[in-house]
Amino acid sequence: MAPTTFRVGTPDARLRQVLMAEVEARLGWRNDPRDWAVNVTESVDGWVAEIGALHWVRRFGRLERLPWATNPVVAEVLVRLAKIRSGQRVLDPFCGSGTLLVAANRQADDVQVVGSDCAAGSVELARRNVAGLQIQVEVGFAEALPQADRSVHRVVANLPFGKRVGSHRDNQRLYPAALGEIARVLTGDGRAVLLTEDKRLLREAVAGVRGLKIVRERVLRFNGATPTTFVLMPTRRR
Repeated sequence: MAPTTFRVGTPDARLRQVLMAEVEARLGWRNDPRDWAVNVTESVDGWVAEIGALHWVRRFGRLERLPWATNPVVAEVLVRLAKIRSGQRVLDPFCGSGTLLVAANRQADDVQVVGSDCAAGSVELARRNVAGLQIQVEVGFAEALPQADRSVHRVVANLPFGKRVGSHRDNQRLYPAALGEIARVLTGDGRAVLLTEDKRLLREAVAGVRGLKIVRERVLRFNGATPTTFVLMPTRRR
């Protein structure tokens, strides 16, 4: 029987080497970053082993992951809160490896799903994950979206928390700028569903952006983290 394959998801090369050696020595697993069955990654409660490259549930298929990729179950919650309808245009301006794009694409027929990310490596990974699906993925910045005014029906995104990706200081600039763009591109009956642990900053940023309001908040709990999902809609007078 072939040994279980794994990878270690951390940008710290020295730590990665130490953990790889420990897992191989203690468990007899084989490190294989290109074809892994277990993703060893860090959470707020310590190190955890995520089973499968998102193929542990058939409907997710086989997707490649980033260490900070959206949990597939969380992705399902977010896209359901978005209430995506047939024929709508859906945007994820922080798409990462594309988990939310795939989840959004399954919500209704004839949806137009677009993803963008400032990291070219993430975009390349997302393109591989959405191969064969009618999903467009491009390199782009959430602070300067290419979409026309009031052209997007739904925005669904896992924002940088400032922990694994970015920082709180970066978010102080990023959140208001991104929210301003989301307010601009959303249709009058549009809806944005945003996930973050930088909750106070998100609330403050929404309060400072003309044209958006928070209509619902929902705390999620997974891997010891407790981010909040914010559902936003356009105000009547923008």
